Amino acid sequence: MYLRYETEHLLLAIGNEESAKIINEYLVRNREDFSKWDLKLNDSYFTMEYQIRAVQAEQRIFLKNEGARYYLFLKDDPHRVIGNVSFGLTENKEDHTCIIGYKTDRAERGNGYAYEAASFLIPKIAKDYGVKRFQAEILPENLPSKALIEKLGFHFEKVVRNAHEFDGIERDILLYVLDVR
Repeated sequence: MYLRYETEHLLLAIGNEESAKIINEYLVRNREDFSKWDLKLNDSYFTMEYQIRAVQAEQRIFLKNEGARYYLFLKDDPHRVIGNVSFGLTENKEDHTCIIGYKTDRAERGNGYAYEAASFLIPKIAKDYGVKRFQAEILPENLPSKALIEKLGFHFEKVVRNAHEFDGIERDILLYVLDVR
């Protein structure tokens, strides 16, 4: 895996301390929108201190070959984060399973950037990390996420009851999978 890739429209890069400021700007800019689909985050998450620690942790994970979070930038605007695609190996590395996650800046949705990045990265992650199965966990009402994951070739596997707590309420998630054996 490389720290940086280019696709037709995008630059994909692992975060670093120098990019923490623009990563934080992206998260703050989309805080309300992302809160519909994410676990509740407190105010400290949206600080430079936290984001510097977060990119340092992401770098350690990347260097240990346990996962990767690539931030998305438009080629013609390389100083503004417009999304991210993340991959994390499950705790049982012998099962060769990876969890995928993604977010897109609300101003850039509908342009196919998350699809462009994920479809580019999935084969690389599979090859370099030996992943045989990708999983995506999606809230049932998140129709855009379901559409993206199905376009990427994932199929619905099952409903996981009371999988995560959102705003103090246990929520079901839909588990989608992509086998690349």
